[in-house]
Amino acid sequence: MSIKRHIGVVVMVVVALLCGITSADAQYLRERGLVREGNRNFSKQNYRTSLNRYNNALEHSATNYEALYNRANAHHQLRRSTPEDSTLVAEETYRLYEDIAADTLLTDNQRAEVLRNLGESLFNDEKYEAALNAFRESLRLNPEDSETKYDYVLTKRIVDQKRQQQQQNNQNDNNQNKDNQQQQNDNNQQDNQQNNQNGQNQNQDNQQPEQNPNEDENQGDEQQDDNGGEGEDEPQQQPEGGERPQQLNSDQERMLDAIQAEEDKTQDKLKEQKKALVIPGKKNW
Repeated sequence: MSIKRHIGVVVMVVVALLCGITSADAQYLRERGLVREGNRNFSKQNYRTSLNRYNNALEHSATNYEALYNRANAHHQLRRSTPEDSTLVAEETYRLYEDIAADTLLTDNQRAEVLRNLGESLFNDEKYEAALNAFRESLRLNPEDSETKYDYVLTKRIVDQKRQQQQQNNQNDNNQNKDNQQQQNDNNQQDNQQNNQNGQNQNQDNQQPEQNPNEDENQGDEQQDDNGGEGEDEPQQQPEGGERPQQLNSDQERMLDAIQAEEDKTQDKLKEQKKALVIPGKKNW
C-alpha cells in the first residue's frame, strides 16, 4: 500500500469517528468541561467564577446534580466571602438547596448531604431553629453521618439555651407586671383609705351640735330660781354689758370630749396603717 493510500485511510477513519459523535454527546462533553472548570475555581476559592461556570453547565443540562449541588455551595460561600454584596441574599441560597432536596430521583444519601449543607447555611445565618430541623431530617435519611450528628448536637444545645433564656425573660416580664400591679393596688388602697378618712372627718364636723341659745336662757332661769327663790312671773335679769356669754353645760362638754377622743383614736389608727403598709421588696431571681 502506498503512502498516499495509507494517509487516505487514516483520514477516512478519523472522519468516521467524528461523524459518530452525536450532538448530545458534544453537549455532554461541553457540560462536563464547564463543571470541571467550576470545580477548579471553587477549590481556589474563586466562588464567583465557579458560580458562573455551574450556571453555564446548567444551560446545557438543567438536571445535572453535580452542577446544581455545587452551584448552591458556591452561592453560599460567595455570600459569606462578600457580605457587602446586597444581591446575594440568604433566601436564594436556601431555595437552591431546597429545590435540589425536592428532587425525587435523588438517593437518600444525596438528599441527606443537601439537607446537611442547607442546615450549615442556616446555622451560619444564626437561624438555629430552622438549621436544627434540617439536620434532623438529614439524620433521618442517613443516621450514620458523623458530621451531621455533630452539627445536630451543637445546634440543639444552642436552641435549648435560647429557649431557656426566652422562658426566663418571659418569667421576668410576668413578675415585673405582677409587681407593677401590686404597687398600683397598694396605691389605690392607700388612696381609698385616705378618702375614707377624709369622709369620716367631714361627717364628724357635720355632726357636731350647734349651740342653742334657748338652752342658755333656760339654764339662766334655773339658776335664777335656785339662787333667788323667786317665782316664774318675775322678769329675767340681763347681765350688764349686753349679750349673754355662751357657756357649755356638762352634757355639751362630755360630747366634745367624746368627739375629741374618737378623733384621737382615728389618727392613731391612720399612723399604724401607714407603718403597716406593705412595700414590695426586690425580686428574688
